[in-house]
Amino acid sequence: MTAITAQAAVLHEPGRPMTIERIDLREPGPGEVLVRTTSVGICGTDLHFATGRFPYPAPTVLGHEASGVVEQTGVGVTGIQSGDRVLVYDQIPCGQCGNCLSGRMVYCTDTSTKQRQKTRLSLDGQAFRQYLGVSALADRMLVDAAALIALPEQISYTAGALLGCCLTTGAATVFNTAGTRPGQTVLVIGCGGVGLGAVQAARIAGAARIIAVDLEPHRREAAIALGATDILDPGTTDLAEAMASITGQRGVDVAVEVVGDPALAEAAFTTLAAGGQAVVVGMMPPGSRISLPSALVRHGRSMTGSVMGEVRTRHDIPAYLEMVASGRMVADELATSTWKLDQVNDAFDHAAGRHGIRTMIEF
Repeated sequence: MTAITAQAAVLHEPGRPMTIERIDLREPGPGEVLVRTTSVGICGTDLHFATGRFPYPAPTVLGHEASGVVEQTGVGVTGIQSGDRVLVYDQIPCGQCGNCLSGRMVYCTDTSTKQRQKTRLSLDGQAFRQYLGVSALADRMLVDAAALIALPEQISYTAGALLGCCLTTGAATVFNTAGTRPGQTVLVIGCGGVGLGAVQAARIAGAARIIAVDLEPHRREAAIALGATDILDPGTTDLAEAMASITGQRGVDVAVEVVGDPALAEAAFTTLAAGGQAVVVGMMPPGSRISLPSALVRHGRSMTGSVMGEVRTRHDIPAYLEMVASGRMVADELATSTWKLDQVNDAFDHAAGRHGIRTMIEF
């Protein structure tokens, strides 16, 4: 049996620099695929785990927003073959549980994927836990075939990677979780990759007004270029008062919070019109709480959380790929800086500093 190895950025301890090391991957088993990595986006989720804001077993290899080329397939894999261009996403549906069959596969109840993730990768002979079923910060990934979608030739690997997480999360939140309708008013708090995906989806859905909120001027400018009608700096503006002014006291129909800040989630709720919905996508700090004014609840306002916008992976992502191919959705331009794997720590610092929009690792 030929040994499979990969050059990877290994996180040995949260808050400490990653080190570039050679790891071992086992042969693809039934339903698994070996992918040569081409492009990886650094997601806010990766930053949280890298710093220890959220616990994860270490050592591990981070990265989950990725694209690549199929190198090898395991037994039982159909529809994918060596040489195929693919994007990878970290929601791995079993396709058989109640949630999967009802179209809510991001809430799949199958636990077998987590068991497989414990045996795929090893370092110095010791197996370690794969990160979110992907571990993309390596030049090879061993993943479930169910986590792959074909990447058309006209779509770049960079765009494919972004559709593996941030763009899809933002778009699906607006389309699926919020069910945004033409003529509605949409507020998006946070204009990184996810937020700009939400802004674009609101435009595509026919929202009459799209209000984008971010601390960074360059991100607010990007939001305007992608369809926002109004922009606000939350550092200098009270959101509830601003929304009342912009909407004529009515409030917004949909508010999407992608930062992961309890105070901003509460503010999002206070901006809602009667019957409006606030959707929290950002990862809140462990143990944090959100307090809502009861007087607003009785007028049909609601708040919900959402994982990856409740994306129906094999239905929605191909549709988003078509939107990118036709120019209705912008992807490549969101990748504003490119780094090599051996620059991974500098790249993470760059992303944490909110420079540009999306920081990419390219192989």
